[in-house]
Amino acid sequence: MEATDVLKSRVVLDDINAERLILPSRPESVNALIYEVKTKLNLSYDFRLQFQDPEFDNALCNLVNIEDLPSRATVKVVRLIQSDLSSTSTDDTIILSDNTDSPEHACRWPETFVVPTFSYEVEYALREGNCTFVKEGKTLRLSRDQKHNILDVMAAEIYKHKSYPSSKQIGKAAKALVSKRPCLKDNGSETGFEGWKNSLRFKMGNYRTKLSRAGIKDVAVNAGKRSRTNPEGASSRANIKRPKRGEVNMRLEMVEQFKKTSPERDMILIYLHMQHTFALRREEVVKSAPPIAEIKERWPALFCESQVYSEFNRIANQNLPYSFFAAIDKCTPQLLKLYKKRRTGNFGEKMEQLLMDKSNITAARIAALAGLPLYLKEDFSESFKTCKEVPAGIPFETHHVSIILEDQVVMSHKSWPDSLVILFGLIYALNLSYPEKLSGFFEFIQVVLLKLDDGRKQLKPKLQALRNE
Repeated sequence: MEATDVLKSRVVLDDINAERLILPSRPESVNALIYEVKTKLNLSYDFRLQFQDPEFDNALCNLVNIEDLPSRATVKVVRLIQSDLSSTSTDDTIILSDNTDSPEHACRWPETFVVPTFSYEVEYALREGNCTFVKEGKTLRLSRDQKHNILDVMAAEIYKHKSYPSSKQIGKAAKALVSKRPCLKDNGSETGFEGWKNSLRFKMGNYRTKLSRAGIKDVAVNAGKRSRTNPEGASSRANIKRPKRGEVNMRLEMVEQFKKTSPERDMILIYLHMQHTFALRREEVVKSAPPIAEIKERWPALFCESQVYSEFNRIANQNLPYSFFAAIDKCTPQLLKLYKKRRTGNFGEKMEQLLMDKSNITAARIAALAGLPLYLKEDFSESFKTCKEVPAGIPFETHHVSIILEDQVVMSHKSWPDSLVILFGLIYALNLSYPEKLSGFFEFIQVVLLKLDDGRKQLKPKLQALRNE
């Protein structure tokens, strides 16, 4: 089989989930295929692969040689159970697991919150309470310990999705609890769950404090007591424990990997080290806000496309390129209709150039995205520059696009839309502010396309009007 053959795979993740994966060429090794599956599907855990072997009636076999894999294959992801790395490891040398200092939340906030199972005693009381509620309409009176158990378990379940949920999200969790267990309804509130919402909000604060004291960095970094009423208190970033030697060694090992040429780098090793050092790196980027040149020197993997997307997923629990292009493809027809309605003045002239009939999806995406700053009356001439004069200031056909931060080229790509997605990911990964003259453009991507505001961000009137339209 040719090494350049397209590889089409059905990747089975578990009993109910499977993804389609198409690679332009066959990876050179099984490890290279595992890396592709990890990066393309944003998997944060270690695994091995099995495949349906046609020589044994499609029974599952461990994938050892990449040559054994058919060009159209079904592969199964088998999680590896992490064992103790070394019984002689010290606190300074042990490699952190993903569930300690850099926890990975299970997923983004679900459309329907699933209420977890409580202790046996509480579950029994709730079943009896529901029967009484159905027969007599009486709500259940919980003991203090029973209510604590419900709040503790609910807080842990909420934290799996988000460390700092919005009031709206906590309300959804409270509503789901009361919907499943109607005997828990508040008699004194219109919604029936307002009391549980308030209790969960306070419980989440207490839960984060407990995790912070345990050393969980994604909450410890915000755990200070300084405030307007207590200006002398410790800042939110004070007294955070120093990085362990293992984390430092991993960072140095990644630096050495990036001194090699691209084909020689161990990208799986880099991915795993980036996972384990996330808390250290995030603390450094947020706390110290070092120059881009320093970050690039210390964390070169942050300027690799796959790791930009992985870092964004660690921060926002979202597959950036998939979510972005799915959203812009959905919005493109409506945006182009809006642009066509406003063809007056300077805006109209530039839009005429953008709205010429386009024969492919990439051109339609570019027209929709490039029209946004014009529609919002923002100046993008300083942020999006071209080496020669092009219609409307945005090239539809590009040979090379450079991404420049603090006057230095940090990354490049052939496609303008892909470069824009990478730039947005870098803004999150490097904790940067949006360009001042394009703040509305990037807020549109954040709030309307990617829905990253959780309903908390108050949009500018022109952005709100555009979202409504």
